[in-house]
Amino acid sequence: MKPDLTRRESLGAIGACIGLTPMLRPMTQAADSQTMALACGTYGLQAKPVADAVAFIAATGFDAAEISVMPGTTGDPATFSGDQRRAVKDKLGESGIRLCALMADLHPSADAAAHQEITDRFRGLCELARELSPDRPPLIQTVLGGKDWEASKTLFRDRLADWMQTAADQKIVLAVKPHRGNAMSRPADAIWLIEQLGGSPWLRMVYDYSHFHLREPAMPIAGTVAESLPVTAYVAAKDAVERDGKVVFALPGEGRGYDHADILRAFHAGGFRGAVCVEISAQIWKTAGYDGEAATRTSYRNLAAAFERAGIPRPKRG
Repeated sequence: MKPDLTRRESLGAIGACIGLTPMLRPMTQAADSQTMALACGTYGLQAKPVADAVAFIAATGFDAAEISVMPGTTGDPATFSGDQRRAVKDKLGESGIRLCALMADLHPSADAAAHQEITDRFRGLCELARELSPDRPPLIQTVLGGKDWEASKTLFRDRLADWMQTAADQKIVLAVKPHRGNAMSRPADAIWLIEQLGGSPWLRMVYDYSHFHLREPAMPIAGTVAESLPVTAYVAAKDAVERDGKVVFALPGEGRGYDHADILRAFHAGGFRGAVCVEISAQIWKTAGYDGEAATRTSYRNLAAAFERAGIPRPKRG
C-alpha cells in the first residue's frame, strides 16, 4: 500500500483486498437462523438505572436490549460507573437477553479539536461495548446531525474515515441512521458514505421507517427496504404521524399509518437476521405524565403482534 494514501483511500483498498463491496449480505445471526430479535432501548426508561431498565426490558418479554449512552442519559459513560456496568452485565447474564446496541449521538465536526474529542469518545464507547458484552459486543448506532446533505457529505465521509479506523481496530460495527431532520436523511445518503469508505463491514446503516414516512416524494416501505437491505445492520421501530401540520413520533404500532409487519416481512425475506429495536422518542418520554413502563409494554405488545402477523420466529433465550 502506498505510504501517501489517505485514511479513506486505505479503507477502500483494504475492502478491495478482502473482497468487500458496498453491497454486502444483510446482517445475520447465524447461517441457519431464521429468527430476528425483538429489542427495546433504555432511552425511554430514563427514570430507572440502566441495570433496572435492562431487567424490566427482559421481564416484559423482549429478546435483546439497547443502552442509551448519549450524554446526560443513564448510560452516559461519564456517569455510568464500574459498579453499574457490572450490574448491567450481571442482569444480561441472568435474564438471557443479549445487548444488541449502544445508542450514541456522534456528530462529525469541522473543528479539529472537537473531532478528536468525538473520535476519543467513540473509542471509549467501543471499549464499553466490549466490557458489557465481551463475547458478542453490540453495535454502536448514531445519527450524524447537520442540516444540508450536499454541504455536509464530504465532511461526514472524511470524519467517518477516522472513526472507521477505530471501529476496525476494535471490531465494532458503527451503524449510522438517516434522520428526517438531519443532513443524512435518506438511505441513498448512508449508502453513499459506505461506498465512499470502501464498503467497510464496520460501517453499516440503521433502518428506521419513521424517518421516511410522510415524505415528499413518497418513500414506500417496499422501495426503502429493497434499497437499504444490503447495508442494514439494525432496524429501529417507532411511528411517525402528522399533527398540526408537523410530523411527530409515536410509539410503534400506535400511529397506524403503516404496518410494522410489512417492514419485518420484507427484511426477513431479504435475509436480514439482526435486531429490531423499539425506540421511544424523546418527544414522547419528555412529556408530562409519561409512564415508561406502560410505554414499553405497549410497544412490546404491538411489535410482538407484528412479528406474529409476519410469521417471523424470535430467538430463544439462553
